Amino acid sequence: MERQDHEKEGLHKAKRARPARRSRRTQEERSTETRRKLIEAGICVSKESGYANLTIAKVAQHAGLTNGAMQHHFSSRDELVLGMLDALYPVLDMPFEDIASRKLSVRERVGTFIDLLWQIYSRPEYLVIWDIAFGTRADAQLRLKLQAYQRDVAARIRKQLAASFADIDLTPEGADQIFSLAISCLRGFALQAVFGVDRRRAELDQLKEVAHDRLLGYVASRKK
Repeated sequence: MERQDHEKEGLHKAKRARPARRSRRTQEERSTETRRKLIEAGICVSKESGYANLTIAKVAQHAGLTNGAMQHHFSSRDELVLGMLDALYPVLDMPFEDIASRKLSVRERVGTFIDLLWQIYSRPEYLVIWDIAFGTRADAQLRLKLQAYQRDVAARIRKQLAASFADIDLTPEGADQIFSLAISCLRGFALQAVFGVDRRRAELDQLKEVAHDRLLGYVASRKK
């Protein structure tokens, strides 16, 4: 009897010591992971072989998945390209609310946003966007989709930037006027990097000063 009690106690201890079984991923989690792999594979294929060689078969092969799995998540190459843009150009993921909550000066906020934007534009992966832009010149249907995508992203950025400078009554239209110049410069810096031209910190600091001065000038003009 005593032996049986010891055996039962040993079984109970073993059960308690057994590591918790890892919960299985949900269908949504697996689907999200598969989409991520396909988008990353699409970026890699474009980066290594160019947009002209971006095909469903090559992306699926690079991701280690079947063509069927690829088409289940992206029914066409156009849909994949739009998904790639979200990953390549994550401007809407910038911490707008966090920056606004830190009570930074206007100059500090301008500098912070330009630094964050440069982190996006200076990545080697960003050049895939240029490849897509030039590679779709003859594809009128996809071109229209890309233009609509760009307009939507730009409108949302303008709104977020205006909210980040609400204390000085910056409007979305004003945000567009001030930051479109900065963004154009950053895009140019990124393109020049292809030819080995490295942007120095001093040039980024000059860009911050120009954006800051334009911002204050715009706000002052509205008060006249």
